[in-house]
Amino acid sequence: MAVTKIWKIKHSFAAPLKYIENEEKTANPKAAENYQMLDDVIEYAAREDKTEQKFFVSSLNCDREHARDEFLLTKKRFDKEDGIACFHAYQSFAEENLSPEEAHEIGIAFAEEMWGDRFQVVIATHLNTCHVHNHFIVNSVSFLDGKKYHDSRAAYRRMREVSDRLCREHGLSVIEHPEGKGGSYYLNQLERAGMPTRYNVARQAIDEAISRSVNMEEFRHEMKMMGYHYQFSPSRRYWTITPAGWDRPIRLYRLGAEYTEERIRQRVYENDISIRERRLAKAAYYPNRYNLRRRVDRIMGRSGLEKLYLRYCYELGYLPKYNQKPARLHPLLREDLLKCEMYSQQARLLCRNGIETEADLLLHMEKIRRRSKEILQQRQDLQRLVRRKTASEDEKTQAKEEIANLSGQLKNLRKEMRLCENIMERSHQLEDRLAAVDRDRDERKRVRER
Repeated sequence: MAVTKIWKIKHSFAAPLKYIENEEKTANPKAAENYQMLDDVIEYAAREDKTEQKFFVSSLNCDREHARDEFLLTKKRFDKEDGIACFHAYQSFAEENLSPEEAHEIGIAFAEEMWGDRFQVVIATHLNTCHVHNHFIVNSVSFLDGKKYHDSRAAYRRMREVSDRLCREHGLSVIEHPEGKGGSYYLNQLERAGMPTRYNVARQAIDEAISRSVNMEEFRHEMKMMGYHYQFSPSRRYWTITPAGWDRPIRLYRLGAEYTEERIRQRVYENDISIRERRLAKAAYYPNRYNLRRRVDRIMGRSGLEKLYLRYCYELGYLPKYNQKPARLHPLLREDLLKCEMYSQQARLLCRNGIETEADLLLHMEKIRRRSKEILQQRQDLQRLVRRKTASEDEKTQAKEEIANLSGQLKNLRKEMRLCENIMERSHQLEDRLAAVDRDRDERKRVRER
């Protein structure tokens, strides 16, 4: 089994080339010859402690010892010296007993099939970890036609396919149905911290739909009522759901073992028939209605931007207290769950300064600019005082304390300015989103009353 990845290097290929040929990662205790160090650009990429004294460093369409210069010559030849310098890719193997020779052979075959017909490539096999792995530095400009390498989803998918095929040919294991974690490292960290993300909100919605269903028809109905589009056709390879407001569907197996097609069916059919009675009883229950003033009534009594942002925070579950239930949140608002704190700060700013209209907001932004300019001038005067040789130590100490205080004020003003700019930019989007929520609720109410 081999894991592959590729990313772009924007500024220079010196560091990645030095990294993959790092001699501390390629050192070979069996090698009798002392290979001459490459130039500074390639040296770090092929250090001997990683690549066995460059015995496991190869190249395609260029000379290994002068790869940096040949990369540059190709770029100069086609006048494409700006932008992405190169691409850095790796191929890591799970098998611990894989020999460096075989891993390097697979790496060369992989590079030849992926890039060998058009691009210059340096290949290095690293032995400094418990898993042997290959690194590849690919010139961003083709020596054949001068076109740049395009890193797309299709190209990455081909990387995985080529790598898996080569692993099979060498008798190595391959993940037939990769589950992965889904999403980026940032989203995975948010999920670990319990923050709402696209995936864990979908899990909560599925759990709630399962808890109310005793057959698959009811499960589909519950998912639809929560605003999810679904594809549960038996002719499809994977079941998918698409949250409202999203174009890209989620494959359910990516959500975990409890959300595969088989497991969802099991969980639904394991439910007791009594949950249907409880659901119907809940739908028919009409509580006593008292004419009491609620938090939402006080919010709706305001006007302008204050009302807009206070209501948006209320809809997101930030008011009257931070008590979010993402699965019950309106689908059009779920993507803004991660921005609750920002919207709350903006609402407090609007209420604190009595800002109701865009004109009020522009006036407040102008006040912030004037105050920031005054503080900058005061800080510059104090900085000149600190540098003055004739000033006493007490004067300098007091000036430094005032500079620190002014810097804190300036930081707060800049933060407030960013909030104002965001309000100016996004307020119309929030209005449109809330209007869509109201229209959807009115439509659902009419459907229920029929």
